Amino acid sequence: MAPVAAASGRPCKQKKMMKMGIRKINVTMKKLRGEMEKIGKEQSSIREQQRKIREKLEKIGTECAQLREETDLIIKQKKWNQILLNLMCKIIKARQDRDFDKAASLASILRDLIAKQKGKGMLMAGSECKQDGSCKNGKQEACYNK
Repeated sequence: MAPVAAASGRPCKQKKMMKMGIRKINVTMKKLRGEMEKIGKEQSSIREQQRKIREKLEKIGTECAQLREETDLIIKQKKWNQILLNLMCKIIKARQDRDFDKAASLASILRDLIAKQKGKGMLMAGSECKQDGSCKNGKQEACYNK
């Protein structure tokens, strides 16, 4: 029979094995805690990177919407310019044909269109001008609707 430990009534060898098992468990627990801490830091880093990417995507989306809006304005301006050019060509053609009544009528239409569109803020160089006649970039000379 094995020697018995005084207080617990268990054999010494069994008590020694139990202490070793507890130590192994403690070492394993310590390793697991370290790994969990490392994983937590990695997850925090991933969340931070995702947040930054989300912010960049939102910024890109905003810029895309702004570019789309500016493109639409450019298209409208191009159409408007084409209308004015066509009208000017008709005025020149009427003058060449010595049809001064038609030329005067077309010139009057041109003036009316320009005055009407000037009030709407469509006569501008690029997209610097706002509807109220002020300029986004502070360069008032770039706007026709001063």
